[in-house]
Amino acid sequence: MIPLTPGFLIAAAEAFVGLREEGDNRGLMIELFLKGVNQPPGQPWCAAFVHHVGQRSHFDPVASKSSWPLPNTASCYMLGVFAKQKQILVEEPLEGDVFLLWSPMLARFAHTGIVSRVFANGATPAGRPWFDCHTIEGNTTDDGSREGWGVLRRIRRFYPAVGDRFVRWADLDDRPALNSAIIVPKRAA
Repeated sequence: MIPLTPGFLIAAAEAFVGLREEGDNRGLMIELFLKGVNQPPGQPWCAAFVHHVGQRSHFDPVASKSSWPLPNTASCYMLGVFAKQKQILVEEPLEGDVFLLWSPMLARFAHTGIVSRVFANGATPAGRPWFDCHTIEGNTTDDGSREGWGVLRRIRRFYPAVGDRFVRWADLDDRPALNSAIIVPKRAA
């Protein structure tokens, strides 16, 4: 099986940057993303995009199976529930994490994507941390809307104090640890 590798996820997501809808949440690729999470055409697709690139970036053709550990869902809320149950929902990002953007108006996670780079951090005047990240997101716009028109690279500032979180999915790698003993072959006499 393919080891859980954040770099694979980022590379797969990069391949889709520039993909545009062909109508409201429509288009051949968008519909493929949605089909992969059992949703009909026309539904919001940011989480479906994350699932697609995760599943495909960790697909092992020999085993005919993907090691992608996140659930098959189009719901940002369900991604958050899963991550919390698995204890992989964190407040500080790393490259390759899946972000969950909190919506105070909806009182739930409402948008998701992939952190491709963490490039700055700091604190508000009240001392609460923030993180600036490059992201790759589906179903967004240049201004960061969660009802967008394509896959874009964006710069986002995340505020954990208001509910933004990160899914550290690579921590779910359950392959047995490799034996650290070094075996040195015997020399022929």
